[in-house]
Amino acid sequence: MKNASVQPVFSPNPSDAAGVLTWIHIGDLHMTNRGEQNDLDLRAIVDELNTVFADTISFVYVPGDIADDGSRTAYSVVRQSLDRLNLPWCAIVGDHDVHEKSFANFLQTMSGRTQYAFSVGGMRFIAMNAFDIPDPGSFAVLPEQMRWVEQELMDATTAGQTKILLLHCYPSDLKVGGDQLAALVRKYHVRLIDMGHTHYNEISNDRHTVYTATRSTGQIEEGPVGFSITNLDRGVLSWHFLELGQLPAVVITSPADERLTTGESVSFDGKHKSRIVRAKIWGRVEIQHVHASIGDQESLLQRVPGSAVWEGVVDTAGLADGMHRLLVHAEDIEGRVAEDRIRLYIGEKPSHAIARSEKDQDNAIGAWPEHGLLGTQLGPNKNGRKW
Repeated sequence: MKNASVQPVFSPNPSDAAGVLTWIHIGDLHMTNRGEQNDLDLRAIVDELNTVFADTISFVYVPGDIADDGSRTAYSVVRQSLDRLNLPWCAIVGDHDVHEKSFANFLQTMSGRTQYAFSVGGMRFIAMNAFDIPDPGSFAVLPEQMRWVEQELMDATTAGQTKILLLHCYPSDLKVGGDQLAALVRKYHVRLIDMGHTHYNEISNDRHTVYTATRSTGQIEEGPVGFSITNLDRGVLSWHFLELGQLPAVVITSPADERLTTGESVSFDGKHKSRIVRAKIWGRVEIQHVHASIGDQESLLQRVPGSAVWEGVVDTAGLADGMHRLLVHAEDIEGRVAEDRIRLYIGEKPSHAIARSEKDQDNAIGAWPEHGLLGTQLGPNKNGRKW
């Protein structure tokens, strides 16, 4: 493709037949030239998404730092892969995208807008521009965009929608507008902020909002290349980083892991005798057997017709109050297996409050290796190289 042009109007797919909304996040690409490793990795990611995931995903999100030098040439390399993607995709601006101190190349190749919003079912996504001043060091959300964000949040609140921000960095990384944005996030009960920038996988939870960051694709310092999967299942949030080629893959979409719950309570009413378990499962061949287990109880899950979601009921009546491990195990017709496990809190809320910092990223939940969180913070903004 010699001349990349703006993609058609972005139109995400609806939630799946089971009512689960899923999107995939491809971390900062930092693309330069065709044939380099990040180009090869992006091609491989697109191939895997087209082969395994395309029928079960709403959209693909690219969180900025798409072109390492902001050049038209680098964007063109990215578009050669994204144009093969059989899924809707959207992108936002990162600091590397304005290295030429202009939005022109981004606007001409990736999106006709630097900020926009869209709805999928009961969810409202607000895609922000963290660089209203087109300079890589600015990290600025100016008053005009802030007013637009607040109006979007107000409208979504009136409509009863769940609110999600797509932003390149943590709000606290903004040099201009950070405090104002943090106040809006709290005031309008933003459920999730999905980010790039860090170069490492991280989840932070202040019990009001969850912040998820996906490791870079083009400048990786921790672990293999891959992508993150985020699900909203009837209000329950789940997140998992999947290494490229690691299939089959299982993600428990309900109930919620204790680390991802928000609100005043992290508990589940212990008087319930059973619990519905749902998991989204992907593989290159047919999945033939799925079961869930908690304590000494085990239950088979059945596939929801027309979806990649499997569900069933587990007996929790005999479990003591406290933290328990819920596991979902899947096996495909060729004998390959995959598992996911979460922490499920049963019983009344602990009497002591959980201490939380006012600064978003200071509430990082730490390592969660089963979900791709290594807790290393190996990136240029914390403990990594200065790219």
